[in-house]
Parts: sequence; structure tokens; C-alpha cells
Amino acid sequence: MKISDVSRLAQVSASTLRVWEEKGFITPTYSENGTRSYSEADVETALRIKRMRSVNRMSIPAIREAIDSAAPAAKVEEPSADGPQIGPSLRALRLAKRVKIKEAAAAVDIDPAILASLERTSMGIDIPLLQKLSKYYGVTLNEVMGVDEAATGEETVMRGRGIVLPRLGAGLRIERLGSGKDIMDCQRWSIEPGVHSNGSYRHEGEEFLVVVRGQFEVTIENERIHVLSGGDSMYFRSDLNHGWRNPGSETCELIWICVGNSF
Repeated sequence: MKISDVSRLAQVSASTLRVWEEKGFITPTYSENGTRSYSEADVETALRIKRMRSVNRMSIPAIREAIDSAAPAAKVEEPSADGPQIGPSLRALRLAKRVKIKEAAAAVDIDPAILASLERTSMGIDIPLLQKLSKYYGVTLNEVMGVDEAATGEETVMRGRGIVLPRLGAGLRIERLGSGKDIMDCQRWSIEPGVHSNGSYRHEGEEFLVVVRGQFEVTIENERIHVLSGGDSMYFRSDLNHGWRNPGSETCELIWICVGNSF
């Protein structure tokens, strides 16, 4: 990834990333011509430093001590290179529509550089933006994510874990546990503290979710706020504008079921 990609994903300036590099917090690789190249681990480190600075109000020495003393981060399980990826799918849909990046970006009101970065890195897209793009390209959210739907009436058994879907933003992991065309889509979500939907969205259907652990906040029509804890559940119509976030201090896990094939 380029420094502009990391800047977008971590929402910090390129100059800040260079300062963190000078302090040894982030260590990109360099090509022969001196171009920086960043990995997903660098993005995770940048997000962690940002949280320590803005949420915990930690000083640079304290951040250095925390990073040096922390155990190696667990490897984040991602879809394989052969699995569904957001970036190539978005690019293929744009090319099939025969539009340039500038035109597609204008249609969904984002900077062309952001769309170019999304197509290149497959990282940092949120559900509201993905919904705008899918509507522009004339497909559902599941289709733009490259997710195959099970045939109606077939049986599906998942042993311990589901199919990991393409990442929709840092700190959010979604596993598909089962689905069927025109029936329902059942998913397991893992949401880190502070992660949110970055706005609200709506579509056809009905939704039911149950919080396994942690806290989960759902806002309906930008005014009705519901804060759920472990064991709580909620039903709502999908055609109501809904946004969400993890307001707690621990990772939230929940089971989310969507009925209808418009997602």
C-alpha cells in the first residue's frame, strides 16, 4: 500500500505517519527508488497509535513503552487470495459499466483517489459507501462482495466457524453462517471498541440480531438509539435507516440475521 492508502484507512495525515516512522512505530519497506510500501499490519499499528493518542491521551514515551512491551499481535484471518475481495470486484463492476474512476466517484460523491485506493487495496470501505456503489452498479451488497448464495431449500452446516467475508472497515469481522436466496442471511459479527457504521443505510427486508457479549448501539432513523448488552436482542425493518457502533470498551460479538435478498 501507498502512504496515501494508510492515511485514508487510519484517518491520519501523511506527515503524521512519517513522524511515527521516524520514531520507529511504523516500519514500511522501501523499493530501490525509495518508494515506501506499507502492509496491513502497518495500518493496524497506525490505528492503535491513534487510539492511544486520542482516546487514552497517552504521551509518545508511553506509546513507545506500550508498543515495546505488547505481545505480538495475533494474525488477522482474512479471505484467501482466491476468495472474494472488494477491490477487484469494484473494478470489474466499473469496467463492465464502462465508466472511469472519476465518473463513478462523482456518482457516489467521493474523491476519485478514494475509489482508486479501494479498488487497489480492498481495504477501508464501509457499508453505506458500499451500498451506494452497489446501487450505482445495479447489484446487491452480497453480489458486490462476491458472495455466492446457497440454492433455496439446501441444507448448510458450519463447523465452528463460518465463511469470512471481505473486510468492511478496520476492526470489523463478519462470518457468513448460512444463507439462501430469498430466505435469509445469517452472520456472526465481531466489532472492536469504537468501530461504527460510518453513517446509516437502508434496504428491503427485516433484521434480527442478538448480542453474545459486549455492547452494541443501534440508531434507527437517526433519532431512536438502542444500547444492547450481552443477551439482548432486537428486531427492526431493514427499510428504516439504521446505523450502529460499539460504544463499549471490549470487542462486541453478535449474531445478525437479515431476511430478504436486497442486502
